[in-house]
Amino acid sequence: MLSLEPGTYRIINIARKKALRVPDESTNTITSWQVQDEPNQKVCRVNCGHGKYLSVHNTQCNSQVYHGSPTTWKIIPRTSSGYLYVICYYCYYFASYVPSTFIGFNSKLSIACLTCTIAERCETGDESKETEGIIPSGQPEGDDSTSRDESVTKKPLPALDPIAIRDIQIAQQARRIQLLEAQLSQRDQEIERLHDEVAVLKSQESSQVSALHERTMELEKLVEKESKRPNNAA
Repeated sequence: MLSLEPGTYRIINIARKKALRVPDESTNTITSWQVQDEPNQKVCRVNCGHGKYLSVHNTQCNSQVYHGSPTTWKIIPRTSSGYLYVICYYCYYFASYVPSTFIGFNSKLSIACLTCTIAERCETGDESKETEGIIPSGQPEGDDSTSRDESVTKKPLPALDPIAIRDIQIAQQARRIQLLEAQLSQRDQEIERLHDEVAVLKSQESSQVSALHERTMELEKLVEKESKRPNNAA
């Protein structure tokens, strides 16, 4: 069995020649990108003390791993029917809400997005498959032809917990609400800034009008005074 050491690993979708990455513009999500040896693709963290992996912030039960849009991957605890992924002391498998897709393994120690049929071979109890599917960053990826195994035995996949699904949907809605609230806050700040600018302009306009009025009064007084003077022609 492959022995995993603590460290940071890279997850590869060898079928599409892409890796998972943490976008610089959104550090709490994980998306797919072209395979490169860059820091933001090294997102699979193995920690023997805590069993954390594939995480930006944490890998708590029922937490979410975003893999682009609209597919959202969820971390689910091990069930009696088996597992797809085991690292250190904690057992999780990755399940997609797209019924025909899983994150599974292949024989070249790379992780690929596989169909349910391909992924089910990890639920047969074969200990040798527990840690396949991971390569340290910098190692060569597997060949696409090795990411399919047609000899697997079909087994029913464990159903997703409706409560967990609801919690994820609530969390997604909360994120959308937070985003909208942030956008509204920015707009409110912009409106307030414009109101301040208008107030300044009105104040300047009022000052200019007052100055012009005073100047006009002074000119009228001068004209009136000049008109009362004796005729210099005499």
